[in-house]
Amino acid sequence: MTTFEQCSTAPSAPTPYPRRGRVLVSVAGVEMWERFSFYGMQAIMLYYLYHSATEEGLGIDRTDATALMGAYGALVYLCTLGGGWVADRLTGAEKTLLGGAIILVVGHLVLALVPGIPGVTAGLLAVAVGSGALKASAITVLGVAFSDDEGKRDAGFQIFYLGINIGALLGPLLTGWLQTSRGFHYGFGAAAVLMLVGLANYLVTRSRHIADVPTDPLPPSSRPRLIAVAVGAAAIVSVAVATGWLNAGSAANVLLALTLGAAAVLFAQMLRDGSLDAVERRKVTAFIPVFLASTAFWAVLNQTYGVFAVYSDIRLDRTVEIFGTVHEVPASWTQSLNPAYILILSGPAALLWAALGNRVGSATKMAVGVVISGCGLLVLLPFVGGGPGSTPFLALAAAVLVITCGELLVGPVGMSTTTALAPASYGTRFSALYFLTMAAGTAAAGVISRLYNPDDAAAERIYFTACGVTVIVIGATVLALGRRINRLTHTGD
Repeated sequence: MTTFEQCSTAPSAPTPYPRRGRVLVSVAGVEMWERFSFYGMQAIMLYYLYHSATEEGLGIDRTDATALMGAYGALVYLCTLGGGWVADRLTGAEKTLLGGAIILVVGHLVLALVPGIPGVTAGLLAVAVGSGALKASAITVLGVAFSDDEGKRDAGFQIFYLGINIGALLGPLLTGWLQTSRGFHYGFGAAAVLMLVGLANYLVTRSRHIADVPTDPLPPSSRPRLIAVAVGAAAIVSVAVATGWLNAGSAANVLLALTLGAAAVLFAQMLRDGSLDAVERRKVTAFIPVFLASTAFWAVLNQTYGVFAVYSDIRLDRTVEIFGTVHEVPASWTQSLNPAYILILSGPAALLWAALGNRVGSATKMAVGVVISGCGLLVLLPFVGGGPGSTPFLALAAAVLVITCGELLVGPVGMSTTTALAPASYGTRFSALYFLTMAAGTAAAGVISRLYNPDDAAAERIYFTACGVTVIVIGATVLALGRRINRLTHTGD
């Protein structure tokens, strides 16, 4: 679970909507079920990829499997940007939301019913596209419904956010139990059923006439060019896959390069724009270390779905005693730790922000959060290199807790810092840069996960040490620049 999912965008032209309660039920409901199915599927997917055929898995190399999960996560974030574009330019947010929910059901059904690599490929692509479309549109629809009442809008998004975390908490528990007791495809099937419930709920409660038209329609004359670009992109991807250039092992590298390349182009475009004044250029320059720090943070957070998932599978002592009987809980259940911590700590964190006010600047908070998240990777150092079941469950729980504390610092202020540094003429594109940090960080998590070797104690120790120290250094660098960045964002020291 990520605090990014709290972010909302207010509509440009507020339009009061009288049936906002119905909208909240439909949108928050479909988002909760989507997160339930998404995180439930994600919790067992890595194990399905690298477990052997005798364990009902695909037997993919473990390093390729973790890299592929990083690539998949990056693709989801990129599809969120694409979903927002489709809603704004082509179909409107409400229809995009509905279309995304339908695509998600199809994707989860494919994962449940189609075995092997074809099922994984088609299913994950559909889930990524559907999730991106639904997430981008759900926020917009809810924002429009509450556009005339800021207080009720905030309350509505709190309920929306609560649903996200409930889904993220419970999804891995259900699918993990089914995977260990019945098999992987029962877990994927449960995710499909949950998303089908969400779609049915939305079809019954949806409000068809809210955010039902694009806010910035694409001119008809531009549609042939759009089709040509889409066909060309599909052809390039098909050739790359057919020739073996794009595969499970290289997908994360490709997506990381594309994401960083897109960010570099945006930075260069802004810095070379003669219409920006000196202050705006300084703001753009100041955002570069923020971009790198945010990318580093998302790379750490997404270790919980890759390297930490592997660690839970082969290192963690997952035995618990219930009424005198010893049971082993599924490794995937550890992925419910982060949303559980978010639910518990969000209230105290909000009180802390209120108490601090503007005395601590956004860049400073973000930098401290990045440093803390890097420390989370070091928590496991005393336990690396052990045998099966050698790491106490509380050790991993403590590591995830530290990373979550960093998330509570980084997540809420990341978008705030972005908007404060954005030049007036680049507001939307600057926001896109922040979402690119999520995609880049997730892809980076997949790339560096290939270096993780749990079969070599020295290599495992070097991995956690190098990753943790690198992230801490990046956070400390931004912290050193914090006063200068805070002055540009007009926030405290």
